[in-house]
Amino acid sequence: MTDVILQVYPTMGDTDDMERLRPIGRNVEAYTRMLEGLVELAKAADELGYWGLTHVEHHLHSEGLELSPSPLMLNIYLGQHTKQIRHGQLGLVLPTHDPIRLAEEIAIADHMLQGRLFVGMARGYQARWQNIIGQTFNVESTASDQSTADQRNRLLFTEHYKIMKMAWTEELLRYDGPTYQVPFPFSGIKNWPPTHTTTLPYGAPGEVDEDGTIHAVSVSPKPFTSPHPQLFQAFGASPGTLRWCGEENVTPTILAGPMESVDHLVRMYQEGAASRGRDVPWGKEIGLCRSIHIVNDKSELYEAVDKYEAPVWRGWYQQFGFMEGARYPGEQGPVPKPGEHLADRLINSGLLIGGTVDDVKRQIEELLNHIPLDYLVWLFHWGLIPRDEGLRSLELFATEIMPEFGMTSSSLEGVTAL
Repeated sequence: MTDVILQVYPTMGDTDDMERLRPIGRNVEAYTRMLEGLVELAKAADELGYWGLTHVEHHLHSEGLELSPSPLMLNIYLGQHTKQIRHGQLGLVLPTHDPIRLAEEIAIADHMLQGRLFVGMARGYQARWQNIIGQTFNVESTASDQSTADQRNRLLFTEHYKIMKMAWTEELLRYDGPTYQVPFPFSGIKNWPPTHTTTLPYGAPGEVDEDGTIHAVSVSPKPFTSPHPQLFQAFGASPGTLRWCGEENVTPTILAGPMESVDHLVRMYQEGAASRGRDVPWGKEIGLCRSIHIVNDKSELYEAVDKYEAPVWRGWYQQFGFMEGARYPGEQGPVPKPGEHLADRLINSGLLIGGTVDDVKRQIEELLNHIPLDYLVWLFHWGLIPRDEGLRSLELFATEIMPEFGMTSSSLEGVTAL
């Protein structure tokens, strides 16, 4: 059974608007229209039975293409307009956040959404904002190149992840790590004034001693979902990341096209899970990212790629190296190749599912027969796709395709509250 997650980049305006209103990211009217559009999209996806709706975390986007500096706030806002669909992020850039503050904010959002929150995590790749906002932690964006910056980024990601999980699951948090201590100083915070009047009688046992020294903290509130919201890894593409996801029971969302590459990454996930005593069936606990276009004929598919995919893949993803996900194993040289139409590269690599309803059914059937995914992540470029066309695509997919493959409607079955 496969659930469908819509990955939506909060995008403002079409090309003409973006030029006329430059910088469109600071245009109040355009941002207001974008929020109104997201509400309409969220309501439609909720009614049509999609499992989840997710956004990225990116800052300083004057271009208006990924204007999502606070995805948790978007989750809560859109959650007030929906009933069943889950809301999340792919993902929150952990190295740039204080882990306790983020654990608190996620727990509160989980309560506000009554268990309809899922949490995606990322290391970050955009230097323009990450190098600025991450300066407090002395962290910056980096490639996976084992450089000093890369090792620092990995250290903070894993440490902040560990602290967040401890904050959610342990009554008392006490931690002494390479970059973070709880309490600080770790020897204790002395002379806590309300020790005897408030904290000893009402606080967590062991938080403070009789002398008024804080030895641990109790991160509050506890999440609504026990033990915490479901965790995802954003756009996994390396064997090491997939193995870590398997070890930690974190759902990866794989950004790779050719099935040989996907198969290798899924095996890495299984190996990581097995190292922790978990036997994960083939394709389970896995998300796979794909663009999807339902059209009347192949010529329309090429048109759709030129209008709605090229601004993202050529104008953004390719500039940051994400086109590597469309590279065939062992292939050398640039991707796409000189003169190769972007549509051909996306279709032939498997990153794009497209064609008539029957074409899309056949392609999804082939995909799920090969790997019975738990999650299909639809890279849905709302904001570039006109409103009516986008809503029509969502409805067609939900009514003509999802029922045939048992792609479930959103349900809170399995969400447990304390």
